[in-house]
Amino acid sequence: MGASAHATGGADPGARAPGNRRRARRHARTSRLWFVFFALGLVAVLVGVGLIVGPLLGVFGRGQADQSALQAWNNGGSKALAGPPSAGTAANAGHTACGSTSPTDYALVSFSAPAQNHYTGVAGNGTWDLLSSRSMVHYQGTADPGQPGNSIIAFHREPNFEHIDQLNVGDTITVQDRACRTFQYKITNRWDLAPAKVTQLSQTSGYELTMITCDPWWQDYNRLVWRAQLVSSPASSSSGGGSSTPTPGVPSNPSF
Repeated sequence: MGASAHATGGADPGARAPGNRRRARRHARTSRLWFVFFALGLVAVLVGVGLIVGPLLGVFGRGQADQSALQAWNNGGSKALAGPPSAGTAANAGHTACGSTSPTDYALVSFSAPAQNHYTGVAGNGTWDLLSSRSMVHYQGTADPGQPGNSIIAFHREPNFEHIDQLNVGDTITVQDRACRTFQYKITNRWDLAPAKVTQLSQTSGYELTMITCDPWWQDYNRLVWRAQLVSSPASSSSGGGSSTPTPGVPSNPSF
């Protein structure tokens, strides 16, 4: 009876051990592989979220800054400061009846089309680096409103100018500087170009305004460029008196 039990009691535990160890190793390898896949998937998700959330946060931050600047300008931001405009120039940062107390608030820009949207924004004054915190920037050193040369302003379409692609030849752009002077430009040319094809950022000898933004909305494939000619300005600003001299050379193509 004892011999029979020994014969039928199953395989020797020592014989089963190598198979068990192989199964354990396979299980461990499978577990490590699934962990690697899970980690890679998690990283991919986090990167994707970052690619989406990062730009959205940037747009939100710019929108807040734009709204604050526009409210300050419309409320006569720095009217409370003592004294009249010290020089009556566009770049004068203090003691003005228009704009805000921020030295980077440069001019109020309004578009005649599309009429139903009433697009208006306050342009900052600086290099294209300022586009990271403001939606609209006048490139410092290019012509002031109403002055000879090419006044260059770049702006993001997000969040405030989604349908600006409807701005066409014959429409107008109005610029109010910090000295409360109003200049009206009429659009004479419009281009939709690849970034490498943009050649409109050089200085000119006329009284011109160049606006540039991205196309299509929310993407950075092409550039919409408008060239406008000065058609109306205060009599005292028609010649001389500019606060900045256009800088030789061509500003770089802005990134949006």
